[in-house]
Amino acid sequence: MTFRWSNNIIRIWKPSFDQISAGLRARVRGSINGVHDMKKPMILVILFSILGFSITWSQENGGQNILDQDNTREQDYIKLLYEGSQEDMLAAVAGLSELGSKGDNVIEALVFGLQQGTLHVKREYGKVTNDFSDVRAASAKLLGEIGDPRALPGLYIALRYDHDPHVKNSAAHAIGILGRNESIEHLARTIKAADTSGADDKLIISCIEAIGEIGGPDGFRTLVEILRGDYRQIVKMAARVMLKKIPW
Repeated sequence: MTFRWSNNIIRIWKPSFDQISAGLRARVRGSINGVHDMKKPMILVILFSILGFSITWSQENGGQNILDQDNTREQDYIKLLYEGSQEDMLAAVAGLSELGSKGDNVIEALVFGLQQGTLHVKREYGKVTNDFSDVRAASAKLLGEIGDPRALPGLYIALRYDHDPHVKNSAAHAIGILGRNESIEHLARTIKAADTSGADDKLIISCIEAIGEIGGPDGFRTLVEILRGDYRQIVKMAARVMLKKIPW
């Protein structure tokens, strides 16, 4: 009797016990969530503290890091000029220009870029695979901007032998910027070998402008010869303009 009564009690109270257990579980979950919610502000405080320390450290050490990064980037660009694809080489020339790099290694790498597909030739099945005229032109331009006379031999070769007119024009401009009297001879020879019918007008004018930048007695005489020669009017007009730049 008592046993049955106890079972009845258990059966009567069992639903209520389950409800109480469910309520306790809900309270426990709520407490845990509360702890997590309390942790969020603490985590934010820690993160902001770390960020503040990082900013302070960067300000103190930023200058040296920038120098180290620039040096690393320069070496990476040089490596790309020697080993990269056509797109890599163009990006490398642009990167070196942006950095303002002028070291010996940079000059050598740009001269290498100036000779892609001409003196430095790669072939596959008998076909040249590195005839990158845009790389050569970009290299010539940057060599002129750097202004190191050690680039002149490579620029003379490009001016005389490169088969791409754009590369020749870039080489002529670079030679003019470098401004050496010895360059007049190379520029004058290019003018004399050019087609006077109009096909090479742009190249001739590039050489004339370079001669005008260099100036000197040799430059003056060369431009006068152009005025007396069998050249188109647009070429002679360029020669007159450059003559005015050369002091008497």
